[in-house]
Amino acid sequence: MHSALAQFLSIPKDVEDNKVSMMTKLTMPVLAVGAVKAFGANVAIIMHNAADNVSEVLIPNSGHWLMDEQPAATIAAVRDFLDRKPR
Repeated sequence: MHSALAQFLSIPKDVEDNKVSMMTKLTMPVLAVGAVKAFGANVAIIMHNAADNVSEVLIPNSGHWLMDEQPAATIAAVRDFLDRKPR
């Protein structure tokens, strides 16, 4: 259990690192993929804290494990994003 939970010891350092990283937002296109039955639109809301050019996709009938629950829809969303011309 100690090893499994040790990852949480880094959270205070992660918070500080993230504050520094978020001082400059990403300018490249970012895809925020949310599962309707999990985090949904919150994924994009959170990504707007880190990036200026965020595209949002919600995968229906899916929970946390998108690739297991809705692989075709998830792959289609990623392919569509990658095929777009840069804005």
